[in-house]
Amino acid sequence: MLEINRYKTSLNEIFSEKKKFEFQLLVEKELAYANFKLGKIPKEANEVVQARCNSEHVKLERVKEIEIEIHHDLMSVVLAISEQCGEYGGFIHLGATSYDIQDTVRGLQLTQAKKTILETLKKTTKIVTELAAEHKNLVCIGRTHGAHAIPTTYGMKFGNFLNELILAKEVLENAKVNYGKMSGAVGTYASFGTMEIEKIVLEKLNLEKQPITTQIISRVLYSKYIFALSLIATVLDHFAREIRNLQRTEIDEIRESFSEAQVGSSTMPQKRNPDKSERICGLARVIRGYVQTSMDNICSEHERDLTNSSSERIILSEASILTHFILLEMNKILQSLYLNLPKIEKNLQLRKGAQCAEHLMIRMADKIGRQKAHELLKKLSNEEDFMQAVKNNTVISQYFKEETIEEILDPNNYVGLSTQIVEEIIKSDD
Repeated sequence: MLEINRYKTSLNEIFSEKKKFEFQLLVEKELAYANFKLGKIPKEANEVVQARCNSEHVKLERVKEIEIEIHHDLMSVVLAISEQCGEYGGFIHLGATSYDIQDTVRGLQLTQAKKTILETLKKTTKIVTELAAEHKNLVCIGRTHGAHAIPTTYGMKFGNFLNELILAKEVLENAKVNYGKMSGAVGTYASFGTMEIEKIVLEKLNLEKQPITTQIISRVLYSKYIFALSLIATVLDHFAREIRNLQRTEIDEIRESFSEAQVGSSTMPQKRNPDKSERICGLARVIRGYVQTSMDNICSEHERDLTNSSSERIILSEASILTHFILLEMNKILQSLYLNLPKIEKNLQLRKGAQCAEHLMIRMADKIGRQKAHELLKKLSNEEDFMQAVKNNTVISQYFKEETIEEILDPNNYVGLSTQIVEEIIKSDD
């Protein structure tokens, strides 16, 4: 896994060489048990396998030694187990093809990874929910195309992020990965003569079966999982970009926390960079890139070729770990996020009433018509002091007193149903 220790999480253990090996031993052991239950191997053989098919007896180092000679990773495991089972070694892996074991192991890994990612994502949604509730009435300037639009609230910003997290979470929840297989070389069960062995193995491992497989489980399943991770990553990317933009010196409404010992630049002592948010955006690109590879892996020739194998050793583990990592990063950012209230207010008032020109236009629509009001206010918006220009305009002053104009152009009076919207999105995640 490339540079993965820099972005290490608890998921590294699930995808470690050691854990994968332990899962392989577990699946082989359950296969032997299933064969015994159906009378395909003697009781004594099953007892030996159950006692010896574990990492206490079968060593990973020995597996690697064998692989150097035979150049087949799973068969190396089979031979290493067989050595430890003595005269009963010939009953190991009975009826199975390599990917009966490997895809079942993958199901165990991905099930655990998905569970951990969802747990962390739920923590993210909880933090964002609290921020949305806390700031539901904090008015700020909204921006479209990078320019000031009309007022909104920070509750709306956090609420929109919360909604996208909820949508992405639903996609991951629906991307089922808890599948295994024990159907033989091309999925016909010819070597087993029955589906019962698969049923016994998968029930013991708490995995499900697909209605049909070839030598491998359909990679549509893995592609859906990778897409779900990329969707989560992109939602995090979206909000991380918002943080980065709002931390710009000229805007300065939000800041990532910055510890006393932290360094922003090796040469510019004054720098306070949104480095965690930038890291999220960078890693989200990597995760999204794996979607294409996962889609390509669906196209296995005939009943199976080997093109999926090498890439899956990278993309499934790294996409899982990196998604988990950037969720943890976002949680750190949000838990210590600084909102610069004076600058939020200053930016809100920067256009001196022009940020509420829409409000005044709507109020004038029944006086002079919407189109005429739009044209008039568009011209006045070029003035440096929009508020004063409006007050001085003879057309507008016919209909509105100065105090009414001030009320209409007060951004705190033009946030629509934002509070209701935020409260509803918060309730939707209960």
